[in-house]
Amino acid sequence: MKKVLIGIGVFLLLIVIGIFFLFPQILFIFPFTQKWALELEGEQAATFYFKNEAKDSLYMKGVIYSNTYNELTKVLQENSSITTLVMEEVPGSIDDEVNLIASKEIRKHNLNTYIPNNGWVASGGTDMFLAGVQRNIALNARLGVHSWAGLDKVAKDFPKDAEEHKKYLNYYKEMDIPTDFYWYTLDAAPAESIHWMTPLEINKYDVVTPTLDLSELLATQKQLASDEFAGRAVGKNQKAQKLIRNRFQQIGLQSFSENYEQPFTFQNEKTKRTVNATNLIGYIKGKKYPNHYIVIGAHYDHVGIIKDTIYNGADDNASGTSALLTLAKYFSKKIPDHSIIFAAFDAEESGLWGSKYFVDNPPVSLKDIQLNINFDMISRNPKNEIYAVGTYQYPKFKVAIDSVAKYVPFLQVSFGHDNPNDTTKDFWMRSSDNGPFFEKNIPNITFSEEDHPGYHHHSDDFENTNPEFYKNVVILIKNTIQQIDQNILD
Repeated sequence: MKKVLIGIGVFLLLIVIGIFFLFPQILFIFPFTQKWALELEGEQAATFYFKNEAKDSLYMKGVIYSNTYNELTKVLQENSSITTLVMEEVPGSIDDEVNLIASKEIRKHNLNTYIPNNGWVASGGTDMFLAGVQRNIALNARLGVHSWAGLDKVAKDFPKDAEEHKKYLNYYKEMDIPTDFYWYTLDAAPAESIHWMTPLEINKYDVVTPTLDLSELLATQKQLASDEFAGRAVGKNQKAQKLIRNRFQQIGLQSFSENYEQPFTFQNEKTKRTVNATNLIGYIKGKKYPNHYIVIGAHYDHVGIIKDTIYNGADDNASGTSALLTLAKYFSKKIPDHSIIFAAFDAEESGLWGSKYFVDNPPVSLKDIQLNINFDMISRNPKNEIYAVGTYQYPKFKVAIDSVAKYVPFLQVSFGHDNPNDTTKDFWMRSSDNGPFFEKNIPNITFSEEDHPGYHHHSDDFENTNPEFYKNVVILIKNTIQQIDQNILD
C-alpha cells in the first residue's frame, strides 16, 4: 500500500511538473507560484520593511507581484506614521493590474516616494514611484522605462486609441503625470530592454517634484535678450530690473531691503561721470543652517547699443540671469539646508562694480558666506563644454561637481582657468563677478564657457545659443548646488 501511495505521489508530481513545463504561464497565477518562479529566475518578490523605530519610512525591494497590494495595505493599516516609501531595488512588476491598484493606494495615503543612493527602479516599479505626492531621486540613483508586450503583440502594435493603452493613460492622468510620458516610454526601449532616464528626461516629464522649469528658462533668456531690452546697459536697464524684481516677488523670495534693491554708484572710467546702478538681492532661509549662506550670482547688465546696433547679450549674460531666476524658483519649493542669497549683479561689464559693492556692503556678515557660485555665459558652446572654475583653489568642490557630472550626459565638464601657474589658459578668478569674492577669500565657483564669435558682438542673439546644452548646464548647476548644500558644507 505504501509503495502504491508513493507511486501515485510521484505520478501526480510528474503531472504537475509537466503542466508547468507545457504551460509556464500557470506559474504566474498564484502568489506562491509567482514567488517560486521569481526565485527560479534569480529575483525576489517585493517585500516591505522598516529600518528605524520611528517607522516613518517604509522600505521596499523586489518585483511587484499579485500579493503586493495586500501586503502594502496591511502594513499601511498597521503603521499610520508612514510618510515615505523608499524604493531601494524594484525591477518591475509581473502583475500590472495589482501594481496600478497598489500604486493608487500609495497616492490615497499621501505618501512620498524616494529612490535612495545606489537605488534603482524600472518598468512597473517606475509606475509605482510616480504615485508619490512628492517624488525624489538621489543623484546616483537610476530610473528605468521601456515598452510593454503581451503574448503575441507589443504596445506599439495597437493604435493610439486602443483600449490596451487606456489603463496606463488614465493612471498617469490620475497621478498628474503628462500623458506624453507614456508614449515616450514606448519609444525609449523595447520590452526586453531598459532605458535609464537622463536628468533632462526626468525633468521634462515631471517625474520628480519639484522640477526645473526649463521652458521658462528659455523664455526668460529670450525675453531678456530681445530688442525691447536694448542690450541692458548699466544705467539704462530698468526693464531688466523690473522683470527680475517681479520674478523675485512671484517666487516669494525674502528681501534684505525695500523691493530687493541694493543701489550704488560708480565713476565711469572713460567719461568720469557718476553712474547709478542697482543690484537685486533676494534670499531663501535654509532649514538646517539658516545663518550660513551660499550666494548664487549672475550679472544681468550687458553693453547696450553701440553705433546704433543693439548688442542683446543672449549668452552674456541673459543666460546666467535666467538660470538664476529658474534656480530661485526651484529652491523656493525645494528648501535647501543652507540659506541661499540670489544676487542679480549690475555693472559687471563696466568693471565688476555690482559684486564689488555687494562684498563691501554685504547684507549678512562675510564670515557667514560659505560659498559663491557664479554663472557667466552658459548657453553657447557647440562642443557642449562647460568650465567649472575655482576648484584649483577649492578642491573639495571638484569632488562634488565630479560626483554629479557623470549623471548629466552629452555635457563635457572641464576644469581650469583657475591655476595662476598654467600659462596655457587665461586666469578667470578675477574676470567675472566671482573676482570680488575671491579677493575677500570667500570660496567661489564659476560656471562659464570659453569665448565664442558672439562674445561682445551684436551676433550674441538668442537664435545663436544652444538650448539643449544650456538646459543640461542648468541641471548640472542645480545638482551641484544640492550636492554641496547637503554633503560638503557645514
